[in-house]
Amino acid sequence: MQQKKRLLLVLICLAYIAFGLVTAVIGVIISRFQETYRVALWIAGLLPFAFYLAYGLGSIPFGLLMDRVGGRAVILLGMLLMTLGCFLFYASTHWLLTVGMVFLIGIGVTAIQTAGNPIIRDLDLPERYAGNLTIIIGISAFGYAISPIMVPVLEANGGNWQQVYLVFGVLNAILLLFLLIAKFPTTAVTENERIHPSEVLRLLRNRVVITYTIGIFFYVAGEVGVSSYIATFMERIHGVTPQQSLWAEGSFWRAAFPSVSALVVGLFWALQAVGRIIIGPLMRHVRPRAIFELCSGFCCLALIVAMFAPMLWALVFFALVGLFTCASFTLIFSGVIQSFDKNHGTLSGILCTAIVGGAVGGFLVGSVGDRFSLHLGMAVNLLAFLYVFSLAIWGKGKLDVEVR
Repeated sequence: MQQKKRLLLVLICLAYIAFGLVTAVIGVIISRFQETYRVALWIAGLLPFAFYLAYGLGSIPFGLLMDRVGGRAVILLGMLLMTLGCFLFYASTHWLLTVGMVFLIGIGVTAIQTAGNPIIRDLDLPERYAGNLTIIIGISAFGYAISPIMVPVLEANGGNWQQVYLVFGVLNAILLLFLLIAKFPTTAVTENERIHPSEVLRLLRNRVVITYTIGIFFYVAGEVGVSSYIATFMERIHGVTPQQSLWAEGSFWRAAFPSVSALVVGLFWALQAVGRIIIGPLMRHVRPRAIFELCSGFCCLALIVAMFAPMLWALVFFALVGLFTCASFTLIFSGVIQSFDKNHGTLSGILCTAIVGGAVGGFLVGSVGDRFSLHLGMAVNLLAFLYVFSLAIWGKGKLDVEVR
C-alpha cells in the first residue's frame, strides 16, 4: 500500500512539473505569437490574460467541486483539460482560438493545483506534509525553467514554436493515462480547509484580508508582467532577436541555449525556485518579515536596473528579478492564513482568486507598451512590486511566528 502511495506521489509531482511547463512558456511565445498572427502587442498580451483569468474564475468553484466529488475527479478533469488545450493549441490557425486554448489550459492547471495539495497531504504521514509539499513545489520549478528553453531548441532543429504544445500534449496524455489507473486515497477535506461562500463577504471586510489579497493581485501582476515580456523587451529595446545566442555557432552551448532571451526567462523561474529552497530553512533563524522586506526591496531595484541598463546587464538583472520574487507570494499568503484561527479554506480561495492579477498585469504591460513604450510597460510592473514592498514594511499580517 505504501509503495502505491509513493507512486501516486511521483505522479502528482509530474503533474506539477507539467503545469510548470505550460505556465512559463508564455514568456517566450508572446513575440512569436505576435509575429505569426501579425497582431498588436496588446493582443499578444491576451495570452497571459487568458491563462491567469482562469485562476480568478476557477479557484473557488474547483474548491467547492472537490468538496462534492473528491480530489481524484478534480485532478483528472484538470489533466484532461490541460491535455486537450495543448493539442488544440497546436492545431489552432487563428489567434483568437489560440487565446481560447490558453484559457482552457489555465482552467486545467487551476484544477490540478486546487486538488493536488490535499491529495499530497494524504499520501504520507501528516507531519511530513509541509516538507513534501515544499519539495514538490520546488521540483515543479524544473518545468518553469525548462519550457522557455524548449522553444528555441525546437526552432534550431527545424521545428516551429507551436510544436512545443504538441510535445506538452503528448506528455500530458501519457501522464493522464497513468493517473487514470492509479489508486487514489480517500481525500477527506477538513472543516478548516473547506470553502464557505457565506464567509467570503465577512472576511473581505477585514483589513488584513483586503490589503494582502491586493498584495497577491499586484505580486502576480508584476511577476507575469516581467516574465512574459523579457524576450519582447530585449528584442524591442536592445535588438536581441529570439534566435540570438551568447555562444559561437557550432558550439555545444549554442546548441543547448540557442536563444539568450529564452535562457533568461528560464533563469527567472529557476532562480525563483532556488531562492525559495534557500529561504525556506532560513526562515527558521531569520525573521520572515525581514526576508520579505529585503527580497521585495531588491526586486524593485533589480527591475529598475534591468529597465535602463545596457544589454548584458539587463539580461542579468531580469534574471535577478526572478530570484528576488522568491519570498513574496508565500509570505503574503501565510501572513493572512496565520492571522486567523479558522476559515483557512475560504481565505485560501480568496487569495487564489487574486492570482487573476496575472491576467491584468500581462495585458496592461502589452497595452502600455503598444501605446507608449515598453519602458513604461515595465513601469507598470514596478508599481505593482512597490505595493508589495510597502506591504512588507507596513502590512499587519502575522509573519514571524515561524522563527525558533
